[in-house]
Amino acid sequence: MPHDLPKYVKRVRSKGREYLYFDTGKVIDGKRLMTRLPPLRSMEFGGSYAALMGHRNRKAKSVLMTVPILVDLYQRGAAYGALAPSSRKLYDIYLRRLEKDLPTAPVTGITKGDIRTLLDKMAATPGAANAFLRTAGALFSWAADRDHIAKNPCDGIAMMEGGEHEPWPQPVLRAALASDDATVRLLVHLLYYTAQRLGDVLKMTWSDIVDDRVAVYQDKTKKKLSIPLHSALSGELAKQVRTEGPICRTPRGAPLRDDNARKVLKAFSAAAGAPSVPHGLRKNAVIALLEAGCSTAETASVSGQSLQMVELYARQRNQSTLADSALARWESKS
Repeated sequence: MPHDLPKYVKRVRSKGREYLYFDTGKVIDGKRLMTRLPPLRSMEFGGSYAALMGHRNRKAKSVLMTVPILVDLYQRGAAYGALAPSSRKLYDIYLRRLEKDLPTAPVTGITKGDIRTLLDKMAATPGAANAFLRTAGALFSWAADRDHIAKNPCDGIAMMEGGEHEPWPQPVLRAALASDDATVRLLVHLLYYTAQRLGDVLKMTWSDIVDDRVAVYQDKTKKKLSIPLHSALSGELAKQVRTEGPICRTPRGAPLRDDNARKVLKAFSAAAGAPSVPHGLRKNAVIALLEAGCSTAETASVSGQSLQMVELYARQRNQSTLADSALARWESKS
């Protein structure tokens, strides 16, 4: 009788003979994959059944791993712990979003189509969509490396266009460099003429400036840089009152916080007709260095970025300026 068989074993009778099959739990082309077993009372049955049962149990445990469980494991690991605090903060935002969007989904069942569907819902905010894709890609890459999943579902999905931090429009940049607001003027000079992230700029102290150079420790990359001061930045720093601690301060003398600095710059750029973010000034700096004739390696030595990232930023170079340069070279050889 069927009820006397072990779990997942099915009896099939054909031409007067009895055959036993094990239900592996897998489905291929809509059909359950069954594996033939030795006769029930044979010496080989026990070993074969135990092996198949063990494989099915391992698969079941893997299937039961949901996105929230995977995220928890990832955040306990060394890869997440090695991220800079600012990167962890950004990752946390999109990991929470992934948990919210796929709260019960088994990680082994998530497909590239699922990720594309989530990204399509974020089409109106390409910057956020790209940040979400980078975060999810890092999570699933970590999971695949540990055999929690067979393949990273984010592989092969391209970033959305328009999702990068745009450089500040030149009229807005010039206005900020000449602003009557001392906080805006100092922040923009430091961000633009050092090509650094806002967090690293806000940590700069007067003791970091020695012999017309500024020493920078990049929190995200852990790189130590020594950058010559641009004459325009030297002139702006000469207007400041030197104190102990950070260079950037509020009108009351307190160290300027990241959120306040962002608000100040966003308000200024919005009032100028082009709401922009601080990181856009880094792209302005890279573009300016490249348009001045600096090589990719020379530019990267200032910004501390990878050569690939500098090349990516190079795509934003002013077409008109490049065309002028190209025609000038052409005519000089005519």
